Amino acid sequence: MRQVKPVALVGLMFCERVCYDGGMIICKGILGEEKTIEAKDLKFAVSVYAVAIRENKILISPQWCDNGYDFPGGHIDLGEVHTDALVREVKEETGMDIKPGNPIAVGTSFFVTPRRKECHQSVQIYFEATVVGGEISTSGFDEGESAYAKEAKFVTLKELKKMKWMNTNQKPMTEILRYLEGKTK
Repeated sequence: MRQVKPVALVGLMFCERVCYDGGMIICKGILGEEKTIEAKDLKFAVSVYAVAIRENKILISPQWCDNGYDFPGGHIDLGEVHTDALVREVKEETGMDIKPGNPIAVGTSFFVTPRRKECHQSVQIYFEATVVGGEISTSGFDEGESAYAKEAKFVTLKELKKMKWMNTNQKPMTEILRYLEGKTK
């Protein structure tokens, strides 16, 4: 097997894609655990995330540990339109209502889910979003989210740059930061 990059931090797991052509994938956990799986056995999902700004602050979701964060979002359900999924996920995770905008960045991650230890390949699409209403709340959390997520909050760009990101690989985050630098003061 030949090794290929990238390495990504996703769902508390550092994941390394080991070969192309439908070969083996090795996912390494943040505590050193590894799980190897054939590419054909990966679970596949497309996920959408909102990069929402209100009053020069960015909406984020604390997740997985005391200092882990992500942009609000999640998987698109079968039969669901991507913009509807984005609105639904943001409402569930934050209590906020948004209007989706244009895509900002796209990335692909290979990861192990922390609870079920399942291997996934996820195409992650990050959209600009405008907050149009709602109040920060955890009332939309399902049972799983209640176990790992905390109440959303708005942070400055300076604060955001210091945070530990739990669900983004480096390339999309670079593009997102460039977008935010042009949108916040």
